[in-house]
Amino acid sequence: MHHRELILRDKRPPAEKHLDTDLTWFCHAFGFQEPRDKGEVAIRLFHEFLDAAREGRQLTTKELMEHHDLSRGLTVYYLNKFIARGLVQRLGNKYELRHTNLENVVDELEKDASRTFATIRGIARELDDVFGLKKR
Repeated sequence: MHHRELILRDKRPPAEKHLDTDLTWFCHAFGFQEPRDKGEVAIRLFHEFLDAAREGRQLTTKELMEHHDLSRGLTVYYLNKFIARGLVQRLGNKYELRHTNLENVVDELEKDASRTFATIRGIARELDDVFGLKKR
């Protein structure tokens, strides 16, 4: 069983359409682009996944390390974050965007969240019964 870590940051989208700003906003919305990420590693790696998706390619850890001059540890750290947040999937020793486009990725994340909330709601209902909490 896999675990998803859903982080959503509600921030006003950029007023003007611009690739870099939109990509930064998208990554920030899912909890990337943290203040300590001075080199915007998450954004650069995610951009690489979008390019690969457009070309129908999968990526290896080694390719990402070499192309972005990153240590193996840092590369794996971000790959694990992308996977945990449901943006990227691992296939053997390669990685790819979870779907062929971002809109489908977001749709899948929304379904993941709905399933998770349904499970949480069911347990909440059971806990309400056990503690005798009333509903209005």
